[in-house]
Amino acid sequence: MGKEQLKILIVDDDEDDYVMTRDLLSEVHGSRFKLDWETSYESALNTLGSNNHDVCLMDYRLGEHNGLQLLNEAIAKGCRVPIIMMTGQGDQAIDMEAMKAGAEDYLVKGTIQASMLERSIRYAIERRKAKEQIRQIAYYDHLTHLPNRVLFLDRFKHAIAHAGRYHRIAAVMFFDLDNFKHINDTLGHSAGDELLKKVADRLAGLVRKTDYVARLHTDNSGDTIARLGGDEFTLLLTEITHFRDAVKVVQRIHDTLSEPFVLSGQEVFVTASIGIAIYPDDGNDIETLLKNADAAMYHAKEHGKNNFQFYRQEMNATTLEDLQMEGRLRKALEREELCLYYQPIMDLRTRHIISLEALLRWNAPDLGLLLPDKFIPIAEASGLITPIGEWVLDTACRQYKTWHEKGSAPLRVSVNLSTQQFKRHDLADMVARSLDLYGLEAQSLEFDVNEDVMREQETTIPVLRTLKNMGSRVSIDNFGTGSYSFRFLKDFKPYAIKIDISLVKEICTSADCRDVISAIISMAHSLKLGVIATGVETEEQMDFLVEQGCDEMQGFLLSPPLPADEVPGFLQRYKNETTIAYEEIK
Repeated sequence: MGKEQLKILIVDDDEDDYVMTRDLLSEVHGSRFKLDWETSYESALNTLGSNNHDVCLMDYRLGEHNGLQLLNEAIAKGCRVPIIMMTGQGDQAIDMEAMKAGAEDYLVKGTIQASMLERSIRYAIERRKAKEQIRQIAYYDHLTHLPNRVLFLDRFKHAIAHAGRYHRIAAVMFFDLDNFKHINDTLGHSAGDELLKKVADRLAGLVRKTDYVARLHTDNSGDTIARLGGDEFTLLLTEITHFRDAVKVVQRIHDTLSEPFVLSGQEVFVTASIGIAIYPDDGNDIETLLKNADAAMYHAKEHGKNNFQFYRQEMNATTLEDLQMEGRLRKALEREELCLYYQPIMDLRTRHIISLEALLRWNAPDLGLLLPDKFIPIAEASGLITPIGEWVLDTACRQYKTWHEKGSAPLRVSVNLSTQQFKRHDLADMVARSLDLYGLEAQSLEFDVNEDVMREQETTIPVLRTLKNMGSRVSIDNFGTGSYSFRFLKDFKPYAIKIDISLVKEICTSADCRDVISAIISMAHSLKLGVIATGVETEEQMDFLVEQGCDEMQGFLLSPPLPADEVPGFLQRYKNETTIAYEEIK
């Protein structure tokens, strides 16, 4: 083993056994050890996952768990530390089970001598190195060190199974370098090999660790790009919600390849043609998806190279339209084409107007007034939702101040927040700055969020709590259309839930919808939450909601969304109601 210091992790919940192992290691001559000791299953699992030790000595008994369970879970999560299983008694069945599970050796406590322990550690490290070398040869490309076809197909199989189980989509990209043969012919094959290595380095650095491509289920290294041979590469995207998400990765690939490569002091420019197939729409098995992605790639070459094509042509048309729309949307902010309309919200008990919901519109010169469903998905996919959301908040606050100065302000304005906006760490600070800039109280603002907050609770809930503690109200939008967590409603306690328009519009025609709405109102009130009905269009709908005890409503029966300059005139008809103090209606 030499005289280098070896880092040893001891996993044992018995202090006497730990001391015994420590003393045995102290008797080993010619070697130095740094010992770390873990006593619990969870802490040991986290430590093993860091892969910071040269070897692990693991007790077979760990309270309610056993070492085999820990061994299996650690390996499944990417642990590459060689593990030696230790037990208080010899048992051939356990011995064989441990070795099959991935342990490098098996020792019986009480029979271990210092020389035996030292030899076991040395052999475990050497065996693991040999396994890694074999694994590298078997699963990785020798030139670029990217995963090869074997590893790609293995990981592809797992990714498809996962996507099918959870009803998700995945995208496989097949791409090669344009005119690569010309580089080989003019600069030589050694230059071509060097270019492939540099391309591989750039590609490996631009993808997310969740963009699996050719990774064994025991490999947590984050390898995501595979080289299938020659200048052909593949990429598998698993964590996507729409085929448009693949376009963002394509753009990153083209951007990273746009910078010149230096080969033997000479600058070389490289482009790539990329084909994309979507699971499950373009195939349910690996062979079909690869074949279709390959066909799409050749279609990209036929379109002049340095571009991408989806396997299905209608996706190409939609993507082109989205890209064009994204370009227009980027300029819309600069050209002041965005505007806010405001829809009144009424207290059903007092019939007073108590709030206005700010609704985004895009006044596109050649397309007319566009509703959010036409451009918000593109804004979220492109990241434009962040600056747009900031503009909405600023505009709503500025407009509120203008109304207030003219004596026609409502009690508060409601602003919608996209889950994407929570990814900026200063969202609550941004709200505070806007309030301070316009001299407003936090009670002037309400925030509506939809069910996506449930998927990102680690980032969304702390911000929502901060907004709530500041004094702003938070309501849950589109309730009744998704899979909300009732525990979230109980623990977070939003101000209100908003019954989705799709339920409200069927009040007069569907007994089931009426039952659902009644149940929602009853549940919300039992949790001491308010209920706001959206999309109310008829007196019959409103009468039913009043009968069921719904608290507030908005919809065309009261008023359609109004331009800002029409709000004061509308509120004038309710001026007696709009003077009600906030404390009287909360």
